[in-house]
Amino acid sequence: MKSTIDNTYGALFLSILISSVLYGVGMLQFWIYIRKYHAKDPLILTSLVSAVLIFETFQLAFLCHGGYKYLVSSIADPEIYISVVNSLMIEVFFSCAIATLVQQFYCWRIYKIGNRLFVAAIMSLLSCASSAVLIVYGVRAVQLKFLFQVIELKPLGITSMTLTAVTDVAISVSMVILLQASKTGYKRTTDMINRLMIFTFSNGLPTAISAILCNITIILWPNTFLFIFFFLLLAHLYTNSLLVTLNSRDYIKAANNDLEQYSLEGSTLAVRRGSRSVSKLTMPQDSSSSHMAIAIDKGLRLIA
Repeated sequence: MKSTIDNTYGALFLSILISSVLYGVGMLQFWIYIRKYHAKDPLILTSLVSAVLIFETFQLAFLCHGGYKYLVSSIADPEIYISVVNSLMIEVFFSCAIATLVQQFYCWRIYKIGNRLFVAAIMSLLSCASSAVLIVYGVRAVQLKFLFQVIELKPLGITSMTLTAVTDVAISVSMVILLQASKTGYKRTTDMINRLMIFTFSNGLPTAISAILCNITIILWPNTFLFIFFFLLLAHLYTNSLLVTLNSRDYIKAANNDLEQYSLEGSTLAVRRGSRSVSKLTMPQDSSSSHMAIAIDKGLRLIA
């Protein structure tokens, strides 16, 4: 495909536009998180969320600066259309930081859900490998002077996006398999786990698809900015994926709250609906009731 204004700077403009919309959605999700979970979550988790939002803000700022340079302030300079604006390349590092933090969070979730340290470590190494390649890409990109030189980085770009897509798919599949193995047969925990599986798959899919489309456009149309369009969306998709995952916890737990909740204390079973106590029965504590309590506790720990 021949380079045109539409598939180069038009793609850049659309990237800025859609990135701004996704940034706004992310800030709304962040506001919801602050209201509902900030006081409950551990400091390390709130710090992670804050860091991701800060990196995303810088990423969008550098993106807007690069777009303004190309489309507004230097529009009368014909050399700008063959030159590299470094701010567009610098934002690669912020995108890399966001992707790494979010993927490492999901690796931690894999370990927490299934206590599978080996699986979590493999996913973490894949994420680190993708980040390392992307950092090398960014370091070499900021040294370029002309846009046509970007094609020299094509192998690095393809490798990075391939690793990103593989990591996201592997994380999603691993979590779904572990969640499926965590089902106990009790409706309460099964409903919660089913909801969590849906969220896990739907949150990992957009980033993987975006990385794959980025690779396709790099291979088929390397002389355009179409690949930049999909790459620039990745950071915002990761941010929204993280925040949606955290903000959906009450909805997932509602699968348990909508049904009868059982609380075992010694040999006493309290049956509740919502917060209102319906009855209180004294019964022998057998293995079946113990398994029920363990199942409910296990289901809650999966999303805590």
